[in-house]
Amino acid sequence: MKVDLPFIKKRGRGIAAISIMAAAALALAACSGTGSTASAGSQATFNAAVNGVVNPSTVQGGTLNLISSTDCDSWDPARTYYGWCWNMQRLFTRSLVGYSTVNGTKPVLAPDLATGLGTHNADYTQWTYTLKSGVKFSTGQAITPQDVKYGIERLFATDVINGGPSSYFIQTIQHPADYLGPYKSGDLSSIQTTSNTITFNLSTPYSDFNYLMAMAAAAPVPYKTEGGPNYTGANYGKMPVASGPFVIQSYVPNQTVTFVRNKYWSQSTDTIHHPLADKVVLSIDSNTSDIDSKLKAGTADARADNSIGSTLQAAVLTQPSLKKNADNPTTAFTRYFSVMPSVIPNVYCRQAIFYATNKAALVQAFGGTTAGTPAGSMTPPTIAGYSATANMYSTGAASTGDLTAAKQALAKCGQPNGFSTTLAYSTPSSTGPQVFAAEQAALARVGIKVTPVTSATSSYYTSFIGSPANIANQKIGIAIAAWGADFPTGYGFWNSIANGADILPSGNTNYPSLNDPIVNNILNEAPAGKATPADFTALDSQVMKDAVYLPILFGKSLYYRNPRLTNVTSDNALAFGIYDFVNVGTGGK
Repeated sequence: MKVDLPFIKKRGRGIAAISIMAAAALALAACSGTGSTASAGSQATFNAAVNGVVNPSTVQGGTLNLISSTDCDSWDPARTYYGWCWNMQRLFTRSLVGYSTVNGTKPVLAPDLATGLGTHNADYTQWTYTLKSGVKFSTGQAITPQDVKYGIERLFATDVINGGPSSYFIQTIQHPADYLGPYKSGDLSSIQTTSNTITFNLSTPYSDFNYLMAMAAAAPVPYKTEGGPNYTGANYGKMPVASGPFVIQSYVPNQTVTFVRNKYWSQSTDTIHHPLADKVVLSIDSNTSDIDSKLKAGTADARADNSIGSTLQAAVLTQPSLKKNADNPTTAFTRYFSVMPSVIPNVYCRQAIFYATNKAALVQAFGGTTAGTPAGSMTPPTIAGYSATANMYSTGAASTGDLTAAKQALAKCGQPNGFSTTLAYSTPSSTGPQVFAAEQAALARVGIKVTPVTSATSSYYTSFIGSPANIANQKIGIAIAAWGADFPTGYGFWNSIANGADILPSGNTNYPSLNDPIVNNILNEAPAGKATPADFTALDSQVMKDAVYLPILFGKSLYYRNPRLTNVTSDNALAFGIYDFVNVGTGGK
């Protein structure tokens, strides 16, 4: 997922005597989608929700009060692409596949609406799922394979349903070139259904297909009727029909969203979601200081969209009574500089930038150690291919830069006294100017002169650094960027940013237009199940040799949870890092 600043997208989680209730709480924690080994008596401590469950409980009832600085890009599961909104979709949508483990570093797939994970043929071009019996929409209507099919067919109607991760489905599922979705082209024959099964025929091998089926975009939508006469097509997001434990009761855009329990959802059909709250209210407040104040006062239970603001952060980090109710997970996204070969063609000149970069200063510019840890390579910790020791361009024990190696690289590139280039960032930005200043100062130490070039956030990723032609025309040598995995596999992280076959004239996410045959070969073989974790380690190494992606930090966010909350765990294994709100309780209050 594309990650902007702040991280929203694309693109997040003393033992008492054990009574019968405590034993039940432990059982709930074990099956609540965490995979944690935390005990029933887990106390609130700093980072306790990252790998465990805080305050396990079986107490039902109460209202969970969430707060965010913005509304979701859409509440239509087919259209949303913000990471925090994918997390909120877990409240009211289900899909064929979900995750039984969301915290720690290893997410685990599990069947959700389906009776099991998909079965596939030998070359991964056909996948079949069997739907559970007894699953219903919030209307009381039974969910059928035809509804699952229709929800996915909507993704092909890109003139109506846009903004979400539709490209994965369009590029993967077999379809006529002129198929335009259900509104104009009707049913898609390559998706076949019976009374309880659905079979997808693909145009290409895709071993990660279960991960696509775990996306909110794969949620069922009532066949043809959608949300009713006033809530179809582009309007479906105003009042989507629920398949999960909660349903949207009311929605005032940019103000508030209220979720109540879906009376047609049944725990007996759901092994992933274990809701406790009766109601979830999301309030939208654009004033970060207000949000911090409400969190500290307890009138808001947690922030749904982002890390806490600077005011509350300062208090949390200095007051133990607050810090024990905070978490700072590392998630599956990487902040980096894209160093452009079209503008800086000599690899040794690019390597000089890598060596001279002061990552310690950049971490501070992004917000300090709570914003991330210095990265030696691109692959984040939760993704296959990650290596804790990988660091091809060492910047010293303190991560401040290796100036000797930088000067040696400059000599090899024929620019011993340095050279001039530009560094791009989006505006407005709370960190862009500071990041630029830190990199400008670091590179100046070896004679590399950097000047800024900026673009509005609305066009930065699409037509500014997302256009290879504009990069060349504007002579953008370095660009600030970030990336998070759309699904937690090596392919899910790398394909969109490194496959030479996916370079686009606009909206390109392979910003340096990397087209390395070694990298391409691994990515092209991965969908057929031929790429191993070792292959992705080799891919990361090859990308580093190309010196086009300069990893800065593995992202972290600082979150705060109201002490009253129960069953709290972090979604860090899924790249969100936010709390898994669907399973959070309030102690019945």
